[in-house]
Amino acid sequence: MSDKKALNRGLDALLGSTKGAPQKSIKEINIADISPGRFQPRQDFNKEKITELSSSIKKHGVISPILVRESGLNRFEVIAGERRLRASKLAGLSSIPCLVDQKEDQNALEAALIENLQREDLNAVEEARGYDRLKREFGLTQEDVAGATGKARSTIANSLRILTLPSNVLDLLSQGLLEKGHAKLLASLDPEKAITLAKQITASNLTVKEAQNLTSRKTKKNTPKTKPKDVLNIEQDMSEGFGHKIEIEAKNKKTGKVVIHYSTSEELENIISKLV
Repeated sequence: MSDKKALNRGLDALLGSTKGAPQKSIKEINIADISPGRFQPRQDFNKEKITELSSSIKKHGVISPILVRESGLNRFEVIAGERRLRASKLAGLSSIPCLVDQKEDQNALEAALIENLQREDLNAVEEARGYDRLKREFGLTQEDVAGATGKARSTIANSLRILTLPSNVLDLLSQGLLEKGHAKLLASLDPEKAITLAKQITASNLTVKEAQNLTSRKTKKNTPKTKPKDVLNIEQDMSEGFGHKIEIEAKNKKTGKVVIHYSTSEELENIISKLV
C-alpha cells in the first residue's frame, strides 16, 4: 500500500469520507461538556509535554480543532485530540474548537488509533493493544485491521506479536526503555530468554543491532557443530570394535580428545581392563 493511499485512508477514518458528504463545521464546545474518549489507545500522557502544549495554547490558542462525537444531551466524547483537551484545561480555557462527527464505536477507535499513529505518539505496547482491541471488540482479521489503519499486514502481525512478551518486558517498552526494534527481537525468543535479554539491553543501553549481535553469538555458541562424515564413520567403527560408545572431539586438525562413555561401574572396569 502506497504512503498516499495510506494517508488518504487515515484521513477518511479521522474525518469521514469526503465524497458526497456535507462539509463539517467547527464549533466551540465547553470543555466541561467533553469527556475523554473510551477508545483512546494512549495510556501514558507525558506531563511535561502536556505542560509545553499548554504554554503554546496560552500563547497561540488551539490551532487545530479536536474531533468529538455526541454522547448524550449536550455531552460529547473525544475521538481524536485528547492531548489538546488536557492541555486546554491546564491552560485555563473554558471552551475548545471541535469538529463534531457521530462515528460508530469501530470508526471511533480507528480514528483514535490513526490520529496517534500518524503523529507517531503511541509507544509500541499502546499501538499493539489498539490493534488487538480492533480485532477483539469488532471481530476483525489482521487483514481488516491493516485496511482500516492503512498499515501493511506484516506491520500489524509484528505489532500484535509484542503482546506475547512477559508483562515486565511490556512495562519496559511502555516506559520507553526499549525500542520497537528491541520488542520485535524479544518477541522471537522464549519468555525466559526475552526477560534476560531485556535486562541486558536496559542495563547496558544496547542498540537494536547490538542486541541482535548478542543473540546471534549466543545462538552460534549453543549450536553444536556438525562433525565431518569421515569422523562419524571412525567413531562408529571404534565404538563397535571397543564395545562402548566413543566420541572424537577435535579442537583443530592436530589436537583433540577421544571420549569413551560408560553408564555403570562394571562397564568402567571393563574399559580399564581393555586399556591396561
